[in-house]
Amino acid sequence: MNLGLADRVAIITGGSRGIGKACARELLAEGARVVLVSKDPGINAATVRELDALHPGHVLGVPADLEDDAAIAAMTKKVVDRFGRIDILVNSAATVIPQDFFKMDDGHLGSLLEQKFNPAARCIRHAVPHMRARKWGRIINISGLAGRQPHFTVVPAALNNSAMLNLTKALAAELAKDNILVNAVVPYIINTERQDDTMREWAQMTGQTEAEVRQQRVSKLPVGRMGTPEEVSGVVAFMASERSSYVVGTAWYVDGGGSMTL
Repeated sequence: MNLGLADRVAIITGGSRGIGKACARELLAEGARVVLVSKDPGINAATVRELDALHPGHVLGVPADLEDDAAIAAMTKKVVDRFGRIDILVNSAATVIPQDFFKMDDGHLGSLLEQKFNPAARCIRHAVPHMRARKWGRIINISGLAGRQPHFTVVPAALNNSAMLNLTKALAAELAKDNILVNAVVPYIINTERQDDTMREWAQMTGQTEAEVRQQRVSKLPVGRMGTPEEVSGVVAFMASERSSYVVGTAWYVDGGGSMTL
């Protein structure tokens, strides 16, 4: 299937590891030019070297703190200076991990949206003018199942993911007239470094071992296993492509059947 992504320019936040890195690989394989945005310069540079060896000249790394609007503005300028355009934005960056709601203070609660939602909103504001100029764009927000299935231990993730889904639907209606299509992808229990962190936090909160937590969570999935980053990135690539031209404001689940919502 030709996804029509040759020479499209994609910004992927959180692009140096996990789902973001898998998305970068997928879009590069389709001929896109990819910008990896992450906070750690060392990890960012290592991932750029790895991917550029396979796709020379198609990869740009921009370390940036997404809590800093000026840093996002500077990143956006670097992308346009290098590639001349922005076609696709994949908001994959996040640091949200499980925490006991009753151990969170006001300061922590007030800062939660800086973990995921606010950085994504900033990136969208900076990318959309460039998409509007060409009357073509794709924005894919990586959400998460906690946005639809709340629990007191996942309040940080739930707030961020619910907000991401709300923003996705609101912007989809506004931007579709400019041929900028906004959608969300909702993964669940994907085998990444961040999932390892999540399992450790669950173990500490419940007093179980990590192995027990992993077995317990995975056993509830109808498919009986964790997902892979590549199973998410394949859906993201479709959502970023010409083939998704009538898909607007949706939330696509990549969850192994874990969702219990309609």
